[in-house]
Amino acid sequence: MSPELAASLIHFLGMMLLIASFWILTSSQIGACIRAYATHSFLLALITAVIAITNHVEHLLIPALLTLVLKTIVIPHVFFRIIRRLGIRKEVESYINIPFSLLLAVLLVFVSFYVTGNDKILKPVAFSEFIPLAVSTVFFGMLMMTTRKKAINQVLGLLLIENGLFLMAITMTFGMPLLVEMGIFFDVLVAVMIMGIFVFKIRDAFESIDADDMTVLKG
Repeated sequence: MSPELAASLIHFLGMMLLIASFWILTSSQIGACIRAYATHSFLLALITAVIAITNHVEHLLIPALLTLVLKTIVIPHVFFRIIRRLGIRKEVESYINIPFSLLLAVLLVFVSFYVTGNDKILKPVAFSEFIPLAVSTVFFGMLMMTTRKKAINQVLGLLLIENGLFLMAITMTFGMPLLVEMGIFFDVLVAVMIMGIFVFKIRDAFESIDADDMTVLKG
């Protein structure tokens, strides 16, 4: 792959990844949020593969494949099964409306580019363009976890944070040792399964998956 083509592809994938992040935050339906997360993970797998190919770091192809299989196919499939079994047909419920969420997201993007603009702070080994995108992805996940009422949307926010940390890891250090990465992927999959069980338990206990209902447990 020529350097010019690699640079163009990197900029395109980075732009699409940012759009997918905004899509997750601005989706009004739970199903659309899950599809946006699957798209975000698919783009993350492509970015990992491009970094592996352009920098001749072949071991990154395995995390790229795991990301494609687990985060793009398996985990979204688990979420869709959960919402079908729970019979969820409602819109995403949030403490703030979508326009204000979009405004906060734009501000977080500017903050991410500002705090990572000095190369003395962070020295990536490849494609410094992805550092502010990784930081903004983490911010987006935090915003989603703190502003969404439904437990399943908060789980998606946590997974979005994990995507941002993964992108930063491969950009800063070409990823972690393969065994560690495979362990993390396994942990994420198990965590999704456990959180799915918790969502069912919340529904059984409160006849809802609104996290606000758990405030009655306070002593």
